[in-house]
Amino acid sequence: MNMRALLLTALLCACAAQAQESKREMWTWTDQNGVTHFSDRPVPGARKVALAVTGPSSTEPAPVPASPSGPSTEEQQVEREERVARVEYRLLEFQQPTEGQTFFGPDAAVDVSLRTQPELAAGHRLALYLDGAPVGNAANSTSYRISNLVRGTHTLTAVIQDERGNDLLRSRPRTFNVRQPTTIPPAAVGPNLQRPRPVPLPRPQPRPN
Repeated sequence: MNMRALLLTALLCACAAQAQESKREMWTWTDQNGVTHFSDRPVPGARKVALAVTGPSSTEPAPVPASPSGPSTEEQQVEREERVARVEYRLLEFQQPTEGQTFFGPDAAVDVSLRTQPELAAGHRLALYLDGAPVGNAANSTSYRISNLVRGTHTLTAVIQDERGNDLLRSRPRTFNVRQPTTIPPAAVGPNLQRPRPVPLPRPQPRPN
C-alpha cells in the first residue's frame, strides 16, 4: 500500500512538472479496477486537476534594460551650445568715451569701456570695431585703450557674437574726435599793443628871397 502511494506521488510530481513545462494542465480518472490515473491530456470521464505552480515560470523574463551610458562628446557639445544660445542679452553700451568727446594731441589715448547685461557668457565673443575695422587687441574684454589715432572724427561699435560668429547684439555707434593743438599764436590785441603809426615825411618849405 505504501509502495502504491509512493508511485502515485512520484507520478503526480512527474505529471505536474510536465504539465508545468507545457500548459500547466492535468487530468485524473479512476479505471474499472480502482486505479487512479493522471495525464496531461484529457480522456473521456477524466476531471481537470488544478495545480499550484511553485517553480519558475516558463515565460522568459523581461530583459533588464541596460543602464544608460553618458552622453557622447558631440551630444555634450550640442547641449552646451543650446544652453549658451539661450542667454538673451538686454544691453550693450559704451560708458567711455562719451558721445562727441574730444581728445587733443598726436599721442592721445582713448580709453574705451563697455557694459553688458547679463555678463558675457562662456563661449561668446565681444568684438570691437573702430571706423568699421576690427580692433586687433580686442579679446573679450570690456575695457580697451586705443592710441595712434589720426586727426578727425572716429566711430566705435561693439558686437556680441556666438561661437559660430553670428551677431547676437550690436551696440549703438559712439563717435569721438581727435584734434591737434594749433601752433599759431593768437594776434596781439589791446591799447598798448597797437601797431605804431607811420611818421609823416617832412614837406618841402620854400626858400626866402
